[in-house]
Amino acid sequence: MKKLIIILVFISPFIPTAAQNLDSLYNAFLSVKGLIQSGVQQNVALETEPTKCSFGIVNQVKLNYDKFSPIQKAALINLLQRPTSDTSFVSPRGHFRIHYKKTGVDSPGYDLNLLAQAADSSYSYEVKVLGFPPPPKDLGEGGDDLYDIYILNLSSDYGYTEFDKALTPDTYTSYMVMDNDFSGSNYYTHGIDAARVTVAHELHHAIQIGNYIYRDSDNFYYELTSTAMEEFVYDSINDYYFYMSSYFRNPQRALSSNDGYNTAVWNIYLRDRFGVGIIKRIWELMPKNRAIESISAAIQEQQSFFKVEFNKFALWNYFTGSRAVSGKYYGEAANYPLINPTSITNLMTVNSEAVSNSYFLFNDNSNSAGNNIVSIISNCDAAGGIKSPPTTTSYTFSIAPQSIAGGKNIISNYYTKLESTVNPSLSIFSQSYILNGSPVNEGNIIADETDYAFPQPFKYSLGSEIFFPVSLNGSGVADLNIYSVNMNLVYSGTKRIVATDKISVGWDARDSRGKKVATGIYLYVTKSGDKIKKGKFVIYND
Repeated sequence: MKKLIIILVFISPFIPTAAQNLDSLYNAFLSVKGLIQSGVQQNVALETEPTKCSFGIVNQVKLNYDKFSPIQKAALINLLQRPTSDTSFVSPRGHFRIHYKKTGVDSPGYDLNLLAQAADSSYSYEVKVLGFPPPPKDLGEGGDDLYDIYILNLSSDYGYTEFDKALTPDTYTSYMVMDNDFSGSNYYTHGIDAARVTVAHELHHAIQIGNYIYRDSDNFYYELTSTAMEEFVYDSINDYYFYMSSYFRNPQRALSSNDGYNTAVWNIYLRDRFGVGIIKRIWELMPKNRAIESISAAIQEQQSFFKVEFNKFALWNYFTGSRAVSGKYYGEAANYPLINPTSITNLMTVNSEAVSNSYFLFNDNSNSAGNNIVSIISNCDAAGGIKSPPTTTSYTFSIAPQSIAGGKNIISNYYTKLESTVNPSLSIFSQSYILNGSPVNEGNIIADETDYAFPQPFKYSLGSEIFFPVSLNGSGVADLNIYSVNMNLVYSGTKRIVATDKISVGWDARDSRGKKVATGIYLYVTKSGDKIKKGKFVIYND
């Protein structure tokens, strides 16, 4: 059977250009199944290490099965069925049924009793401690309603979680497939320790697609979360270390363009900043929002903002390896790779991807002090980060040991200037600085409070919203009331607080009936917690 399928790969008839991605997916899937040595890898351009989990590949084949050619379908149909085994047993706490073959190439190379204990421990932590709902029952597949784990010789992947039956258009029952011995150069961790982190990883995939949503365009966050879950469940097994270097070499690449294995550190950062509960909250928001939008909303519920936290994350990532500071930032920072900033003399032009970080090193040799400054510029364009490909914004950054026209004094006599013709308000950027190895502001890039409405005057032809000042509060929302100069109520509502350059709430300049208001002077009153701000503003209905 394997020989026949290999032949079919090469004699398949010509497929139109529109189906070339399906051809790549098809060959990648056959490679996962060990039937060909495929040159197609997930995210080859990302300089990633070997694929850890084929969750995305396997399930995209299932979802797109009807789009494949008849010859490809004939090859795929049997490969998309549940694996077979000759033996199975139930884990000690009764959560899993583990299927395996006693002999042959698929026979296990580690103690399955230890695997069963690890599966139960992963379940206890992810479901009972973190509060995630368990994977849904599989309606009797595999012999009963327990969650099924199949042990097979995968050759390169650690494992994958595969869709079984659709529960809704976006959620599925599933089963897990794991390698039988984790031996060979494609595995960084071997034997039972590899099995332990793999079951923690794949169990969370089962939770994700069984209870929340499967959305291929956010695959990076599925893998990011599952890889971080390995660290949360099995702190002493650090397989995720081996995937980090591709991200630390290229922090200027959009977060969503990474494979997720290499960016598990983002969820580790969120856990260390806000507690592990924020991860569950992000997944609760995922069914109605894209991943980056869910992350941003969950952070705002914690009385902070995405642009603040993403820049702090970048700062933490600088203090790793030989730069690690005992008792600060990540607990395991000394074991993480180093970020190498780009050296600049005074001016740098950058094409910055949405939701990415850039690091610049300025060595000042103009005096005996020999200061060096690392500038961290975060592109926090969450809206651009959910596009495919992510939005790119061009900017110029300059730094000098003397005043710069229109620049900002960051410390002592040093000035910087950030300019962008694409985003002249610079609202998507946040910055922090490190002088001679010490942070200047510890990454506190919180927007300033303001006492005026902006833009002023507001013209419908030039903008879609006007913003009003508020103060931060625990709820992340504020009340907004708009009055005419005669004190007639024009609009009243509750608005989410946002942080661009200022802390504010936005209004589309339409009254309570949804109509544009007349040209004139108006009054605003905002109430955030017990803090009230008020003032006048002008609208031109042009």
